Amino acid sequence: MTLTEQRKHERVTVDIYVYWGWTDDCPFRDRIINLGVGGCFLRTDQPAPPGRPLFIKFWLSGERTLRGEVRYHLGRVGLGVEFKKLSAADTANLAALVGHYAESSRQ
Repeated sequence: MTLTEQRKHERVTVDIYVYWGWTDDCPFRDRIINLGVGGCFLRTDQPAPPGRPLFIKFWLSGERTLRGEVRYHLGRVGLGVEFKKLSAADTANLAALVGHYAESSRQ
């Protein structure tokens, strides 16, 4: 089974700069290059083992800090992140953002 087959939610290609970190102060700045309601891929040089918690600041109808967990690390490329404990509002806002990028890519 491939990683794509394991995903529960559609992913879209994006180029979003975000602040993120191991704590909610989010001191690092890197790019998310794909995004879905369930997670994202964060381009970063920061290594991390699977299971390590992290936080990502998003602009979702206001600034929000989302919780996530590292699912996998690709050396010097980035981190696959699964979002954790999202509120219903954050899930809906992420779905709208993913929908926006999906629609933009079809045009």
